[in-house]
Amino acid sequence: MSHYLDFVVAFGALLTLMGVIAAWLFRTAAAPLSAKIILPVLAVSLGWYAPFAVSKMMGFPVTASMAELPDRAELVAFVAHDEDKVVDLWLRDGDTPRAYETKLTPRMKKTLREAEEAMARGGRAALRKEERPRSQGFRGDPLGVGDDQRIYELDVSALSALPPKE
Repeated sequence: MSHYLDFVVAFGALLTLMGVIAAWLFRTAAAPLSAKIILPVLAVSLGWYAPFAVSKMMGFPVTASMAELPDRAELVAFVAHDEDKVVDLWLRDGDTPRAYETKLTPRMKKTLREAEEAMARGGRAALRKEERPRSQGFRGDPLGVGDDQRIYELDVSALSALPPKE
């Protein structure tokens, strides 16, 4: 991640310098005072925001809670960081894979181990969020207000519906 931090500092500093140069040029311009202040401040603000917006395009994992992850997805790969208790998941929901970083729990570790075994045999691993039985008092969260911490489990039914791996 240090390469990305270097990028953030260098790109942000470059755009900040451009904003300072623009402010210096505007000081002698015949523009209104509000334009002399707003344009350089806007340039500096965008300069510090841009590297963080670019991180999604660069493929770095986006930190997400379990509620923000897709309900069903194919597991492409994962990297577990046991000491930090996080896992990087590359999930394919549709055509495009996406990288996520989420919390690593013992149940998630067990699911990922099962998925790793399935992928080691040449198969694919499909994940879905676990279903909670209504006997536990779970009635759903149609408005998305609650804390949805359902964990992923291996979706065996989806594995049989997938075409053979080439």
